[in-house]
Amino acid sequence: MKKGIIAFGFIVAFLATSAQTDSTAVVVKKGVFTEGDTNTFRWGNSKVIVISVEDDTTKKKECEPKDRWNHFAGVDLGINGFLSPANSVDLQKEGEFMDLNYAKSISVAINFMEYYIPVVQEKIGFSTGLGFEFNSYDLDRDYTVFSDKDSTFGITDGTKNIEKNKFRSTMLNLPLMLETNIGKTAKNSFHLAIGGMASYRVGSKTKQIFSRNGEDYKVKNRTDFNMNPFRFSAVARIGYGDFTLFAAYSLTPIFEKDKGPELYPFTVGISLVSF
Repeated sequence: MKKGIIAFGFIVAFLATSAQTDSTAVVVKKGVFTEGDTNTFRWGNSKVIVISVEDDTTKKKECEPKDRWNHFAGVDLGINGFLSPANSVDLQKEGEFMDLNYAKSISVAINFMEYYIPVVQEKIGFSTGLGFEFNSYDLDRDYTVFSDKDSTFGITDGTKNIEKNKFRSTMLNLPLMLETNIGKTAKNSFHLAIGGMASYRVGSKTKQIFSRNGEDYKVKNRTDFNMNPFRFSAVARIGYGDFTLFAAYSLTPIFEKDKGPELYPFTVGISLVSF
């Protein structure tokens, strides 16, 4: 419609002057055109040349399938735990106060930002971002975790009937992963990302709910528990389409050197929501 109005306007203007003299008019039409889309015809003593030119504002963009979905940004849900230096969940005598009930030791991560750096288009590249990780470790034994400036340790109290015993930490995560995507579109693509992740401890606390002599108590203790302020982990994410599994293993022990048992945090889980 727009092309017709423009062409008609030029023709009318031309006809108003062509009655007295021979002339040549050039009419320019906007729109999507192909090479050689030029027409010439005569009107009385005049020659009219109609040239079509491309108008980007009228071009319709086709809806193309996505080449890549985000594989880090979103919400992750996992199970977290500790490994001994022998890569065992058996924490031995010195770490038994940190023994876990794995059915209730949950990690939730909210990865609010992702940035992809392509190397070979969407097929190979580097992925990074930022996210918060909330770790809840359910302590399996009736220990209360304490710390002083030199050590972190557990103490039992036979007068307590402990119903809930949690050790919690919040981390800010910054990953850097080499990623590959195999497939024509994101929906039908196999993806694999392997790399490392630096983490900063934002906060930590314990929470106990227990009864003593018929009285109920809820106690929270917020301190650093001699935890390492920074953590460096090996990470991997693998999946198909928008389905992703992940694993992370800390190369840094949870407690500072010689200030607690040597325990290495790990997490395995699934990405629930992709941003």
